[in-house]
Amino acid sequence: MLMLSVLGWIDGLTATGVVLFGLIFGLFFIYKSKKSNVNLLMFLGLVTIFAGLMYLGVFLDFLIVLATENNIVNVHGIVALLSYIWLAPAIITAIYIGTRLLGLTKKWYLVSIFIILGIIFDIIIFLEPFSAFDFGTPAVSGDALIDYNVNTLSIAGILMAIFLLSVTILLGVGFLIKSIQASDVLRRKLFLISMGSFCFCIFGLIEGLTAPDVYVIIVRIGYLISFWLLYFGLKD
Repeated sequence: MLMLSVLGWIDGLTATGVVLFGLIFGLFFIYKSKKSNVNLLMFLGLVTIFAGLMYLGVFLDFLIVLATENNIVNVHGIVALLSYIWLAPAIITAIYIGTRLLGLTKKWYLVSIFIILGIIFDIIIFLEPFSAFDFGTPAVSGDALIDYNVNTLSIAGILMAIFLLSVTILLGVGFLIKSIQASDVLRRKLFLISMGSFCFCIFGLIEGLTAPDVYVIIVRIGYLISFWLLYFGLKD
């Protein structure tokens, strides 16, 4: 008989929703990019897919518990690696979108820095997953899902903070200032991009640093809302 707790169900179902909706929204944004010839929508689609896949570890653990009544075998911290391998591509693509929209002249220098940091981040989490993440394994296998949070004192944790802070400043604060300076429709669109960036970073940070609880529903819904705020800001 399946023993998964209520919080386990909430954790698993919300993670499933983020992964599936991230894929659906992302493919929809890419489709709209082809139809409307708005190139940046394709990159937003990629960001959305990458961001959705950041819940892949929880999602797969949930499926395995449903199928076998036991958690995934967390060899080499695989449950966290399956999720956080997508962080760097999401951040790099988001930074690229920001540099394009802000019209930065040397955008490839900035993007290249984040590509290098992203490679370093991925190497670190693969070499030292149990230093990069704090894992919470259920006392009884299958009773809950494996929890994993970024260790804020590790190099991986510091790099994650740099990633999220950079997106917050470049897209969040940058477009908020731009929206204040603009007028009418442009002001609204820039404001939506700013709010979408803030939501992405704030809810992503809460998710990465805290253990699952009932409030995880709000956190993950907020995470999904950020995709739509960015879409409505970029679609025309």
